[in-house]
Amino acid sequence: MILGLVLFAAVVISIGMIYAVKNINVNLITYAEDYTDDLKEAKYTLSVFKGESILFVSEEDVAKVVKDSNYTLSKFEKIFPCTINVTLSERVETFALAVEGGYRLYDSNGKFLRKSTENANINDLSPNIEILGISEGQTENIAAIAGVFKTEFGCLRSIVTTIKLDTREDVEGYSDKLVFKLRCGIEILIDDYTDGTDEKIAAVYSEFCKLNDRQKLCGVIRGYRVGGEDGLINADYSGYNT
Repeated sequence: MILGLVLFAAVVISIGMIYAVKNINVNLITYAEDYTDDLKEAKYTLSVFKGESILFVSEEDVAKVVKDSNYTLSKFEKIFPCTINVTLSERVETFALAVEGGYRLYDSNGKFLRKSTENANINDLSPNIEILGISEGQTENIAAIAGVFKTEFGCLRSIVTTIKLDTREDVEGYSDKLVFKLRCGIEILIDDYTDGTDEKIAAVYSEFCKLNDRQKLCGVIRGYRVGGEDGLINADYSGYNT
């Protein structure tokens, strides 16, 4: 029995040594020309997994380790017996929320990045998209909807100046609206924005594509549902003189 226990322990130790993490390859997706320091820091941060069994290192574990950095985990791969490949994407500064003394700046996922006295993007010094009418706790929700907008329109920060949440609690039956102000002048209004959001944004994009250049200088495209909860989603454009 003792010999069997010794052999079992030897096998366990051998397996542990074979599957211990020895190599962690890190790839950074970044806009910076020189990212040497970031790469060194990322490798140092992830070195906590060296020596751990590759069997028990998960994607969630790696994501937790880097969550407070300027990068987010975009790809995780195990190469048995002892190598982990990690790709980290730079958190892209995208949104600005006005607060006392300046702005709180957020990445494309609505997660806080930094505070600043002015709304100027750290990479290109151009304004970030200012989000209006919301609290700090709503940034991730608004960012998720903005991500849907980006998917449909093909871009976001380059064409949108502000995103405003229009709520009127004092008005009975008023449906909350989300308004995207585009740099060209037109506004995109998503009526009752928590219902059928994706479909409404797709509908307003389809309507946007029908407009000529002059029409895009002003007016509103409204995305809404017709006929109650099970009604059809529609979009229409109304222009006005500036």
